[in-house]
Amino acid sequence: MKKNLLLVVVCTLFVTSAYAQERGFGYGIKAGVNIAKVTNMGVDSKVGFTGGIFVDYRFSKVFALSADILYSGQGGDDTREKLKTDNLNIPILANLYLAKGLAFKTGLQPGFVMGAKIDDTPVTDGCNTVTFAVPVGLSYTFSCGLLFDVRYQIGLSNVFKEQDKYRNGVFSIMAGWRF
Repeated sequence: MKKNLLLVVVCTLFVTSAYAQERGFGYGIKAGVNIAKVTNMGVDSKVGFTGGIFVDYRFSKVFALSADILYSGQGGDDTREKLKTDNLNIPILANLYLAKGLAFKTGLQPGFVMGAKIDDTPVTDGCNTVTFAVPVGLSYTFSCGLLFDVRYQIGLSNVFKEQDKYRNGVFSIMAGWRF
């Protein structure tokens, strides 16, 4: 009887501690590649760097909220001119875990244009300094902390102040580490 009771207590503690590891705060770093394009501008995609830090809070096995602070090189290229923008993006995401480690992510992303150039000519003054996007993606976090994150940002705001049809569309592939 004592052995059975001890076995039940040990199993309960093990299951409780395993569940507790699924909840709580986490943070980490990530970096990767953007494939960015300004829609309706007639430019090709531009490859750029993205990277930064993130925090998250896991409420349960299936739901978490996360926020990133990411540098994001965006813009577009064509044979006539090259648009390059340096952005600071702050996606705030709801994470729905479909399986252990695999999360579907979506939310709202404010972005801040820190600089913009067409070829070598600064055009920051002609850009909207604050933009908004809806990021949608998937991530997978291994039990060791290694993570992969793939997302697409659907631009909601205009890139330029005087043009109402040019918006960012950015595909990002990132790898990182969750502590």
